[in-house]
Amino acid sequence: MDEGHATPSTHEDDPAGLGEARLRPILDGVLAELKAQDPSASVELVERAFATALVAHRGQVRKSGEPYLIHPLRVAGTIARLGLDAPSVAAGLIHDSVEDSELTVYDVTQTFGREIALLVDGVTKLGKLPYLSRKEQAAESFRKMLLAMSQDIRVLIVKLADRLDNMRSLEHMPSTKQSRIARETMEIYVPLAGRLGIEWMRAELQDLSFRYLEPGAYELVAGRIDEMMKQDPDFVSGRVARLREVFGPGPADAQAPYEAWEIGRFGEVEVRASLRSAFSMHRLLEESGQELTQPADVVTYQIVTQDRLACYAALGQIHDAFKLIPGSVRDFIALPKPNHYQALHTLVVDVHGVRMDLQIRTEHMDQVAERGIVVSLVGDDDAPESKELRLAWLRQLMDWQDEVADPHEFIESVKADLYSNEVYVYTPDGDMLTFPHGATPIDFAFAIHSDVGQRCSGARVNGHIVPLGYRLHQGDSVEILTNPTVEPRRGWLEICRTARARARIKHFLRGRERARDLAAGQTLLAQHFDEDEDVEARLRQHDDIALLLEEFGIGQERGVDGLVEEVGRGSISPAVLAARMSGAAPVSSDEGIWTRVIRRVAGRSGKADSGAFKDGTVTRPIVLGERELRIGDGIAALGSCCEPIPGDPIVGFVVGGRGLVVHLERCPQVTDQLESRRVYVVWNPELEMTRPVTIEVKTSNTVGLLAEMSRVFSEHRADIKQANCRASKDLKRATNTFHASVRNLEQLEGLMVGLQGIRGVQVVQRALAAVPGAGEDASASTKDR
Repeated sequence: MDEGHATPSTHEDDPAGLGEARLRPILDGVLAELKAQDPSASVELVERAFATALVAHRGQVRKSGEPYLIHPLRVAGTIARLGLDAPSVAAGLIHDSVEDSELTVYDVTQTFGREIALLVDGVTKLGKLPYLSRKEQAAESFRKMLLAMSQDIRVLIVKLADRLDNMRSLEHMPSTKQSRIARETMEIYVPLAGRLGIEWMRAELQDLSFRYLEPGAYELVAGRIDEMMKQDPDFVSGRVARLREVFGPGPADAQAPYEAWEIGRFGEVEVRASLRSAFSMHRLLEESGQELTQPADVVTYQIVTQDRLACYAALGQIHDAFKLIPGSVRDFIALPKPNHYQALHTLVVDVHGVRMDLQIRTEHMDQVAERGIVVSLVGDDDAPESKELRLAWLRQLMDWQDEVADPHEFIESVKADLYSNEVYVYTPDGDMLTFPHGATPIDFAFAIHSDVGQRCSGARVNGHIVPLGYRLHQGDSVEILTNPTVEPRRGWLEICRTARARARIKHFLRGRERARDLAAGQTLLAQHFDEDEDVEARLRQHDDIALLLEEFGIGQERGVDGLVEEVGRGSISPAVLAARMSGAAPVSSDEGIWTRVIRRVAGRSGKADSGAFKDGTVTRPIVLGERELRIGDGIAALGSCCEPIPGDPIVGFVVGGRGLVVHLERCPQVTDQLESRRVYVVWNPELEMTRPVTIEVKTSNTVGLLAEMSRVFSEHRADIKQANCRASKDLKRATNTFHASVRNLEQLEGLMVGLQGIRGVQVVQRALAAVPGAGEDASASTKDR
């Protein structure tokens, strides 16, 4: 039920809800439709569901003034016309009973069994939760429905029938709710109906949404279509008759578009016409920039044959009788759409120069085109694909949804997946996969398997190596190249398109960030305990760990690991936590100015052998070696803004998700960091690692100086990666910037001494050229020689 439809009735003389006698004929129509589809269907089950709904909705009326029970009856009628079974029809009758009455899912289970209870519960919204906004409530209710859909797709069909009837009566709702419900329908339920292949329902939901979202455009297009059909009432019937002539003598009454007849080798052939929906015409006109001028623009013709071979034979017959528009043939029989729609499409021109849009398909394909997944639910699945394969898109949705905690992110990801145009690509084994336009090999890799996606290093498309940002095209054959050392990067989120890939990448990045935070937290806490003490073991053995977690705002489900992670993220001071574990009172954040000054001065003057004053405690420094700086699983990273090298005076800061980030003490970015995040770090004296460095050399503009400077770099085994030499305007001086790599500070200082000794060199200084916005003021001389 959409909110606002049901209100209590004041008709005390009619406690059943404005008359069972008035509602009974509608129920009889539902039962007749059910029996027509399945003579063995249980009428008694539907009768019991009607009686239950009658009691549940007693006294309720819709905004239109109708008895509320008319809505469940119409929903049940739609479900019966689709050809679903009696349990589905019964679920349609009571689908709002749990939400709008005292009836519970348990009651439904006891009365009707688990099957119907699951269908009803799947379409029932979550109860009002005070900590969720309306949007979050809607998103979580939709997530709940998705979970139920994954167990029984009939849940979605019942929901679509419910939404269709609500959209048909939307004029009785306030304009604000009309817009919200119509937008939700267009963004979610229209593409869902398309995924199920229930074309008539998708088109009607689309037009109804269009009517309320863009009423002016809707009236313009719908009015123009109606006007054209009235101006030439014989347009459609005349062309249907001409198409019938192509296959042989037709029936006497050419006005009967649904009559079929025997035609030689084609067997039984049916020819009929249908009009495009107002929304599809509106979108087509917007894309083409043209106006709606002739009936041919809005009419499509369906030719229904006995079998696949007859479809291709009919296509040849059509092309023999009419002029083919080049490039218009599309074979959806050999290459079905994801919702398993199959047909041959072609555009031809008749003798009067009028274009005709033709769709040729078998009787079974015709049923699938109108009823979609329902055909395989209620009948023998004679297609090669099983019912599960037909719902592969749903499995893909469910595969990642539990990894997206944010309701807003979840619903937006679902919309993106549902409402995207698709490309068809192939695996090396010839299996077809579908992706949204703009998808890349990363999306393909994660669709194969999460492990393939996480180790994706490249791709081969149609036999050629392509970058990961390559946009997949229709019919591409894709092979993923993997490397065990490769891991997902944050930049992948910018080039992937599927919600599955994005969810998997985010899940991996969050896991890696948590691991870094955990390792950094362990290291930070270790500074405040004995060197050989197991910090986490001491935390777990704390007398009142539950109280400690509560004090620092850590959920019990996260436990000790969550506490340590928050230390590594910088949210909790390790000194404060250590003090609390020792039984000290909570540390106030309201420090006096002199306390902060003393802490800052003491922190900068501390020595490796004496420790550093921090948050009132003396801590051991973190020694940076190869293990601590290892890419991927190290606890520390070197700042790219100032490019510290082993031996430099350094300072560390805790950054959530990155662990410790180490800067030069004189780095301009250091002043922007919170003092509470400062960590005392020193280099391992034995550490040597290749690090980038920028050296600026100011010289006279003398011939041969560049060669001399290059010789000094070579003598000190420092590799020049890039050199930029600029002469002054008067051509008397030059500024030379070298981007090189060195192993440690000792090698750098020796290099700078060697450069300073060259005749003509005036100033040698190390520059922090990578600092954003830094100019001459950001350059600082390590040693002016």
